[in-house]
Amino acid sequence: MTLTKTQIGLVSAVVLITVLLCFAPRTPDKLNDVKSMMSGHAGNNQSADHSSAANYLDSSLLSLNEKERVRVKNLISVESKASGQEKYNAIDHLVSVLDTFQKPAASAYYLQMKAVGTHNKEDWTKAAEHYYVGWKYYPAARVLVDSAIHAFIHVLQIDPNDLSAKTGLGVCYVESTSDPMKGVGLLKEVLSIDSNYVDALLNLGNFGMTSGQYDKAISRFEKVLKLKPDYILLYVKIAEAYEKMGNKGKTIEYLEKYVGKEDDVMLRTSIQNEINKLKNS
Repeated sequence: MTLTKTQIGLVSAVVLITVLLCFAPRTPDKLNDVKSMMSGHAGNNQSADHSSAANYLDSSLLSLNEKERVRVKNLISVESKASGQEKYNAIDHLVSVLDTFQKPAASAYYLQMKAVGTHNKEDWTKAAEHYYVGWKYYPAARVLVDSAIHAFIHVLQIDPNDLSAKTGLGVCYVESTSDPMKGVGLLKEVLSIDSNYVDALLNLGNFGMTSGQYDKAISRFEKVLKLKPDYILLYVKIAEAYEKMGNKGKTIEYLEKYVGKEDDVMLRTSIQNEINKLKNS
């Protein structure tokens, strides 16, 4: 049994239910939520260089309209002339505007600039998170994921027990390096400390999907659903795992569970159509 193109598109939309659930901008638009859960492959940890990241500062601003670009350039000018706390305040203002324009790579550049000055855990965390999301906008930009790794390492140097940073670092290793098991080890280390840590469970589940360990993926996704019943897209993910295992009955069962909980008419109808096709195939 194979999925139709419509099913594949819907399943692909939830391949990466990871830290993006925490890092990506929140929106009430369910379709935007689905689209934001995207995957990418790139990177190593050899060239995390703030000056290289500056290239993506420029390129990420090219899509702004003239009014937006002038506003950002004015804020950059204010930041460049300020010093001390005034400079940090200017960076915060600039980042808030860049975030409004959905330019995480540009925001990350300035957040790292602030973190270097403050040596503050929260600032390094924000830089890491923005670099990671920026990489999702520019999957070929290795420097962005390398910079995320660099920033997460800084967080862990400040606080070795920060589970969020350890999870983020693990995700970066799994998705972007030639040594994904190093990242898996970090995620398992997180779960050894907190067996209910949702982000680690999600990412290990995703790794199980990409590595063909579907039973493990299903087990982890099921546990997340017990902890977070509102993560209903995981029903689609579990259905995909069962489809990969050739279990048509379970595939239909979990797609039906999703339909029973989804309040978006368009998504619910689309999945129901695919369920009907599966039942008649």
